[in-house]
Amino acid sequence: MTQPSNQEMSVRTPGTIRTGIAAGALIAALALTGVGAAASDGGGVGSGGDGGGGGGGGKYDREWDSFSHKDKRWARLTSECESGGDPRIHSPGGTYHGAFQFSTSTWKASPMSPGGRHADSYNWKTQAVVAVKLMKKSGKQHWPNCGYH
Repeated sequence: MTQPSNQEMSVRTPGTIRTGIAAGALIAALALTGVGAAASDGGGVGSGGDGGGGGGGGKYDREWDSFSHKDKRWARLTSECESGGDPRIHSPGGTYHGAFQFSTSTWKASPMSPGGRHADSYNWKTQAVVAVKLMKKSGKQHWPNCGYH
């Protein structure tokens, strides 16, 4: 059997062209939604914006930007451990919510909490700011299995 030449191998069929266009569109969509920015700023899923629940994105963005590298790392590692970094998740029993698995009462009483019924109404960055502020105020005991990084 003869090997195809380089010229023959580089021929694109309509199917490969469609696949290339789809891949390019996906990359563009991810860039526009901020997924790339989330990875670069240490955020998690959906780390941009105002949190969907009216969390006042600018205020939370500025606060996040003021945190040390150590605090941002703590937030990333703790949320990954607690929820896989998913800001919309609930515990199986429905007691804990969001990337940091806040109970409703802890969420509402935490420093800089925007309130709301549950943490999962807000984006990752808003939840992270609240978590870091709470950790700095009262320690890591709110995350006994994951917060001691």
